[in-house]
Amino acid sequence: MSAADNTMTVEQAYRAMLAFIQREVELTESSDLADLVSEYKLGPDGRARDPALWEEWLEAVEKVKAK
Repeated sequence: MSAADNTMTVEQAYRAMLAFIQREVELTESSDLADLVSEYKLGPDGRARDPALWEEWLEAVEKVKAK
């Protein structure tokens, strides 16, 4: 990935995080990670199904951006 390609939207970053964890589930067969993925799945609007979880995600994004 080049430096020009490293910008993502908040939604894209969330999808990337889910894809990463899903791959780890497949590699490790971890039921804990599988449970996490099922809790974090996206709803029809492209955001986490749980509004509180989405707010926590946005807070984490802001925290990382502030560094």
